[in-house]
Amino acid sequence: MNHQYIDKGRCIFCGKDTHEASFKNKPHTMPKSLGGKTIGVDICDSCNNFFGTPDHSMTPHLSPEVCVKEIFGMIRYMLQYEQHKHDKAHLPSIYFNIRLSENKIEIKKRFKIGGAFNRVFTTQFKRGLYEMFLQEYHNATRNGLEERFDKVRFYARYNIGNLPLWHITGDNGIILVENNLDEPRMPFTEHQLNQIDTFGFYSFILFGHWFYLEVTPKAELCRDIYLQNQIKEIGGSGFIFNRIIEITDISSIDFFLTKLYHQ
Repeated sequence: MNHQYIDKGRCIFCGKDTHEASFKNKPHTMPKSLGGKTIGVDICDSCNNFFGTPDHSMTPHLSPEVCVKEIFGMIRYMLQYEQHKHDKAHLPSIYFNIRLSENKIEIKKRFKIGGAFNRVFTTQFKRGLYEMFLQEYHNATRNGLEERFDKVRFYARYNIGNLPLWHITGDNGIILVENNLDEPRMPFTEHQLNQIDTFGFYSFILFGHWFYLEVTPKAELCRDIYLQNQIKEIGGSGFIFNRIIEITDISSIDFFLTKLYHQ
């Protein structure tokens, strides 16, 4: 009998059960190419395949998971820059031409369609993060099918709605880096779970970049007060970050680590 990656037996994205869909392919909760090793459950093969393939409902046709891999792949490479700066190896990218020696990055010509690249890439990157959240949350708690996450599943899987992505940033060229860059994960500590239950926000640091996702309807109601309090707490604690911005354009994320290496 073929193994199926199920626990509840219903897909956390499309809602189909084992009579309507198959669950035979390994669903990595975080892209394998970024070092993700955790295998999730309750992601049907159709949804698992969807997130890694070009989305033809948008132009240009970009994949949510590939957009996530492109950004964090560059960030991880730059975080390990001292190991690579003398290498002549090319930093591979599907969507970009990257010239490290000249500190330049540009969109490949075939993706420059009517100037829509940044808009579509930003949307797909955000959807990819929300997809990863729901998979990792369900893997940690087995509660990803709860109704309060409907907006997350509809946005990630079907691009219905527009959930915000918030990013903590600073100006001094210092970032926080996880202990193990080769096996990244979205943690769910008691504090993080309490933040989800109380305020509807999930915060996490991935490859040195700190993000906030609005994962339940409570977030919209609590947004202004919650984010203001986060800035007060973080700034008042002597941390290196001093503001939270909404990511509406992917260029707002310093994925080339210019503040760290190219000041």
